[in-house]
Amino acid sequence: MKLFILSLLIAVAVAEKVRYDGYQTLRIEPKGTIQNDYVHHLAESVDAKYDFWAHVPNAYTDVMMAPNLVGGLKYLLDSKNIDYHVMVEDVQTLIDNESDVLPTAGFSYDQYNDYDAIQQWVKDMASQFSSAQQFQIATSSENRAINALKISTGSGRNVVYFQGGIHAREWVSPATLMYMTNELLTNLANGNSQETNLLKEFDIYIVPSLNVDGYVYTHTDNRMWRKTRSNNVGSVCMGVDPNRNYQYKWNGGSGSSGSACSDTYRGTNYNTEPEVSQTTEFLLNLKNQGNTISLFIDFHSYSQLWLSPWSYRATKPSQYADQVEGAKQACAALQSVHGTSYTYGPSAQTLYAADGCSVDWGHGTLGAKYSYVVELRDTGRYGFQLPESQIIPTGEETYAGVMALLEYVKAN
Repeated sequence: MKLFILSLLIAVAVAEKVRYDGYQTLRIEPKGTIQNDYVHHLAESVDAKYDFWAHVPNAYTDVMMAPNLVGGLKYLLDSKNIDYHVMVEDVQTLIDNESDVLPTAGFSYDQYNDYDAIQQWVKDMASQFSSAQQFQIATSSENRAINALKISTGSGRNVVYFQGGIHAREWVSPATLMYMTNELLTNLANGNSQETNLLKEFDIYIVPSLNVDGYVYTHTDNRMWRKTRSNNVGSVCMGVDPNRNYQYKWNGGSGSSGSACSDTYRGTNYNTEPEVSQTTEFLLNLKNQGNTISLFIDFHSYSQLWLSPWSYRATKPSQYADQVEGAKQACAALQSVHGTSYTYGPSAQTLYAADGCSVDWGHGTLGAKYSYVVELRDTGRYGFQLPESQIIPTGEETYAGVMALLEYVKAN
């Protein structure tokens, strides 16, 4: 009986959600090379001590930390005369506000839906629209199905690929992809000329939620979880950063960690995560069958950025001029909807250098001329806890940007 009670208490303790009472997010605003280098070194040299939410060189860095670490970081920044201010006073308050409006059942485009609702949505889209075909593109570490849609109106089209939710806590990414998919399919079914003409050129593959294990975990245990949920041999820390696990320039010395407890842990080798290895195998098979891969986009949040290769180093590919023009046109169309301003440019120069990333793999290995990582709303007021009231506006403006980009890709 005592053993049963002890086991029950342990189970309850494990099941409790991670809380972030008193955790703060600081916005650090370095100026000049010395201060920027110091902040970059800080981001690169610590693992689980601080949680770096966003890092935009020569602009700002957002970092979350436990209450007992706030004073120490402020002291370090003060000693270097680096400006900062509190961006989020209490992270748990944002999480609680978000939890107050989370759905209990059903699906809606203006709410953050859980894993089961998203997977059912994929099946429903295929049932509702004749141009949509549902299939399972991969199986996660915890044996969950990762479902995808193929949108096609014929054969012989070039391939466009969109994925979301590679980082578990970035909930607006799957929500935006689902909104855009519904908009595309509805407009196509209604005979809208833009969508009809684009689908004469492209087959579009969509994976709304790639890191499904992590996504479930953010709903059940830890809202701020980023990585996958695979086991790391010899470590109590779980998961790999799937956006450091791609083969292209894996472990190249920039922006990834060899520590299993780091949020940017790259894994013991590339493609260790089935979410990465199985989806990349699927895309490479499409390429090897003679298909042209025209466009690859990995949707993230946050910071309002539209980024092209390279991510692993601060140089530009030979096709950069066309890539950046596509991003420019996408951002202009996006801004025309709600006035939301995005910054565009090569990833390592605009954001930070990071190896083993999807955007580089999409261009360097898969051969997509146009490959991007898109960081959706916002610029830090809410960060990963973007209010549900912003889901539809984010979807509306991103759809306009994607349509403009597809028109550009079609012509170029």
